[in-house]
Amino acid sequence: MDIQDLFETFYENIKITSSQREDAQTKYTGVCKKLHGYYYPDSPYDGRTKLLIGSYAKKTHIRPARDVDVIFKMPVERFEQYNDNHSNGQSQLLQDVKKVLEEKYPNTPIRAFGKVIVVEFSDTKHNVELLPAWENEDGTFNIPNSENGGSWEEWEPRAEIGDSKF
Repeated sequence: MDIQDLFETFYENIKITSSQREDAQTKYTGVCKKLHGYYYPDSPYDGRTKLLIGSYAKKTHIRPARDVDVIFKMPVERFEQYNDNHSNGQSQLLQDVKKVLEEKYPNTPIRAFGKVIVVEFSDTKHNVELLPAWENEDGTFNIPNSENGGSWEEWEPRAEIGDSKF
């Protein structure tokens, strides 16, 4: 075997299978669709309120399947509800999103900490790591950080994944 054959064999052994890809899509779509129905009750879900980030967005995901990272785009009018640094509104945001997801997944462990909510599916194929965020006009996002009393951070995930808003 030459180096090309060895590499192709290696690649075939680590790439995500089609059933793993479908599993990931089913899970992150289910999570985002539930949140969309709650936060945007007057509009049908079309996928625009989510943004894949991490290895799935960069197409660098490999086996074994672990998690899917996704931003859920929160409605602009909800920001002031959580923009209170005196009572850690960032933590409250994570807890509120967690409660909405617990309605759909009552027997699934869901943890909210730091910046994310993690939906830990029992089949161990893919968990969903969700980051609720507000998208700014320039394509950056305001994301919560519930640690150390809470704060907002500005983040530009599209630069990391090579995607452009424009």
